[in-house]
Order: sequence, then C-alpha cells, then structure tokens
Amino acid sequence: MVKLAQLHLPGYGFAKTADSGASAVTAAAAPPPILCASTRRIVLISPYPNLLHELIRDLSAACYDVMVFHRADDYVLHSLQADLYLIDGSAADMLGSDPGFRTFTSDPSKLSRAVLLDDRHKEGKAFRTGFDSEGMPTVAPAAALEFVQDWLLRHPAADEADPGILGFKDLILDTKRMAVFRGGSPIDLTKTEYELLLSFIGAEGAVQTRDHLMATIWDAPFFGNSNVVDVHVKSLRRKLGDNALAPMYIETVRGVGYRLAD
Repeated sequence: MVKLAQLHLPGYGFAKTADSGASAVTAAAAPPPILCASTRRIVLISPYPNLLHELIRDLSAACYDVMVFHRADDYVLHSLQADLYLIDGSAADMLGSDPGFRTFTSDPSKLSRAVLLDDRHKEGKAFRTGFDSEGMPTVAPAAALEFVQDWLLRHPAADEADPGILGFKDLILDTKRMAVFRGGSPIDLTKTEYELLLSFIGAEGAVQTRDHLMATIWDAPFFGNSNVVDVHVKSLRRKLGDNALAPMYIETVRGVGYRLAD
C-alpha cells in the first residue's frame, strides 16, 4: 500500500513516498519570484512596526516600496514625498505629542495622502487620535492592502521631494530662501547661525569638529583657545529653545565638537 505525505519547504515541493519501509524524495523547484516592473512609495509611521509586520510583508510582495519610521521627527521623513502615508492609529496618542508629527500633519501635501490604520472604527467606537484626523480615511490593518491598491489606482504618483527643503524633528530649513521654521513658526537666525544649523543637519548625525566648522563656515583655522564656535552654537541653541544639558537638537561631543541630538 502506498502512502503519500506532502512536505512543504520554502522554494521546493517535496513528495515523500512510503512503500514497505522504503522512501524516495523528489524536489521540484518553486517558480521564480516576480520582478516588479514599477513601484509606488508608501511610508508607515508607527512606534511598533513589529505589530504590523504582516502588512509590511504584503505591501512589499505587492510591489510597493515600504519605508518605516518609528518616529515622525526623522529629517528624512520631512524631505521626501511618498504616494501614501500610513499612520498607526493605535499609537496616535503618542504620535500626537510628537512635535515632529505635528509638523508632518501641518503639511497639506502629506496630510492629503495620509491614512489612519485602526481597528476601532469598524466597531463603531469613538476614539481619540491625539491630533486632528478629521477627514483622514481610516482602515483596519487587515484590510489595508486592498484599500491601498484601490487608493493608489485613483491617485497620481506624488511629486519628487523639493531638494531645497531639509528637516530634523520639528525643524524645517528652506535652503532656497535661507529660512528656518520650528513647528511651523519662523525662527530669525543670523547667516552664521543658519550655516551652523545647515552643517549639522547636512552631516546627518555625524560629529562636526570645531576645526571643520571653523574651516567651512569661517574659512579660518581653529585655535585651541578660541571660543568662536561655542559662542555661536550657544546663540543658535538659545534661538531654537534648546538645552545643552538635555539637548533636543544639538548635542556637545566633549573635546571634539557637536552633532545632532538623538
């Protein structure tokens, strides 16, 4: 009597035949993966992306480029344009208290492409988001793939990000106008203070030594007893409302220089 047992392993299909104690295993290669001819960019903002791993997997398999941000204060998030932004509604209270997220939701080009992921709406429950989500579509994570596919069919691709706009946390720099905004409000900086901030953000978290800052901003060598850099950084911090002891924007690297704060 012949018994067949199917064994399923990634990439292969095995058929095991048991006959009088003898067994034979044959392997059949799985079909090759599908190459995506074109993609659309989707951004997911969630402090807990591990809880949405199935959605991330399904979106990637459906030929979408998925970018995940744990927080909304990442400078990359503010400088790119995505076709759709998925916001984790289960953590909306936390996001609502994030200054960077308030900056995100004040951008009409992003807000018009934002969708709230939350299960509570389907149960008819009222829930508070911690930010103004009026008019923002809401969909359960389990139904998000179908929603995304339908939404993107009806909306054109987003324009490319303006290369003249840089961001870090709730700070926005318009390099074309040399203008700086914090939480949407303008900040009056001197040319030197602006160039310092631009240097820190452009370094993407790398340490900027005093020697480097003196050479690039003042076009002068750095002398060990000079406090020119420190004085201007102190003034910049004051205008940004930053605290050297608990920095939000600019962190001191003792004996070396400065970098963006985590």
